[in-house]
Amino acid sequence: MEITRLDLYGHSFAECVTLSQNFRIPSVMKDDACFIYVAKGHQEIYAPNQKFVLRDRDSILMKCGNYIANFKDISPVSTFQSVVFHLDPQSIKKAFGNREPDFFRVSQRRHLELTALKIDANQVMDQFINSMSMYFSNPALATESLLAVKLQELVLLLCDSGNNELASQIIGTLYTPAEIAFEKVVETNLYNHLTVAEVAMLANCSESTFKRKFKAWYNESPAKYFRRKKLEKAALLLKTTNLQINEIAWDCGFENPGHFSTCFVRAYGKNPSTFKNDLN
Repeated sequence: MEITRLDLYGHSFAECVTLSQNFRIPSVMKDDACFIYVAKGHQEIYAPNQKFVLRDRDSILMKCGNYIANFKDISPVSTFQSVVFHLDPQSIKKAFGNREPDFFRVSQRRHLELTALKIDANQVMDQFINSMSMYFSNPALATESLLAVKLQELVLLLCDSGNNELASQIIGTLYTPAEIAFEKVVETNLYNHLTVAEVAMLANCSESTFKRKFKAWYNESPAKYFRRKKLEKAALLLKTTNLQINEIAWDCGFENPGHFSTCFVRAYGKNPSTFKNDLN
């Protein structure tokens, strides 16, 4: 991993990150919020109530909270590159001359179950990221006054001067974690490629607390419930679609067809192919 960092007001402001191998990491952003621009590569971000897939030139605005970051399809000849901006409310206020833009105060009065906002590739954001290149290449040029202007510019671009209500709501409540219901986290991540420990982290619980709450809510252990729901979805897809077995396995959250087939036989007494053929 290669990182070039620029600091503002004594805090990390922007980082240019290069990865040369696949990487997966849980991220507990308790005292951090950020904006990520994917310059090159493929990244998945699992939030408590949504999954985001980012590719070249996509970006995401994330408030503080719990996330799983998965960097895929990376090799020494096909690296991943991103630019990460850390958004500190006090730094934003200072960059705006110790005042908050009016649209921040308006957005704070609204309550949305919003943890992150994906922003599709666009030329405006491309140009902003390109304008940062000389500072990453020559950090000595990145004076406090220049970086303060870049922070102000980034906030205004994201919020479109208050016209982008969702972005304004996130930035206006950066350090107020969204309150996502326990069952919402569970149902959102039923078919995602996550471990029980990772889903527990997204629910802001220890694994033991998560299992205890889960058993009380669903009257079943997380492992059994997730596997049963995945297999029920798989059986439905076998009945109603022409998807290949490996596609169904992946769509239902199984890492490989072999494991999927083993679990399916235990539940239905026959392998997926036989199950599908017997329906015809």
